[in-house]
Amino acid sequence: MLHVKEYIFRGRRRARGKERRITLLVTLCAAVILLVAADLISKAAAVSVLSQTGGALEFIPGLIRFEYHKNTGMAWGLFSNATWVFVVITIVTGGLIAFILLKTLKTMPRNLQLGLALVLSGAIGNLVDRVALGYVRDFIAFDFINFPVFNFADSCITVGAVLLVASVLFTKSGRAYFAALDEKKQKPEKTDGKKTADCAADNGGAAGAEPDVKQAESK
Repeated sequence: MLHVKEYIFRGRRRARGKERRITLLVTLCAAVILLVAADLISKAAAVSVLSQTGGALEFIPGLIRFEYHKNTGMAWGLFSNATWVFVVITIVTGGLIAFILLKTLKTMPRNLQLGLALVLSGAIGNLVDRVALGYVRDFIAFDFINFPVFNFADSCITVGAVLLVASVLFTKSGRAYFAALDEKKQKPEKTDGKKTADCAADNGGAAGAEPDVKQAESK
């Protein structure tokens, strides 16, 4: 009877764990979809408004303005005129991030998952532009500094990257997570070393036993 109760308890615990993972997966997917939608809507709205104002509009005078640019490069306008190269890079990188998120739903700290979700959202938002238009629609510019024109997706990528780095460097959960990964990688090496030592000991014992056998035969 005790074994039956323990089996039922373990089954319920596994079910609750599965429900939490599904809830987290749905939450992350919804967040990515909402961020991508916000990016595409903001781009469409900016193009619509700026087409009526000559391509530029002051938002906060002296700080921020809206200025429409067609970007054929990466985020922040870097490495122009290599659209399909960046399409491939984005697909590979986005697929890798999605795979990592799926494989680490149970173990990765939430702040790291949020950072990856932000980067993935920005990558998808700009990927849609590149595939559909051949360029990315940028429209946010700073007046107080010489800085490339960017968009909402670029901001998601940047905020996500900063969050990832900050989580690894300054949070206990981030440091503990990667420390656990390093420890997990080192365990097979330690096991292999132990096996080698055991084999060497066995060989040594066998070698030491040979003279005893020969002495017994001579007697």
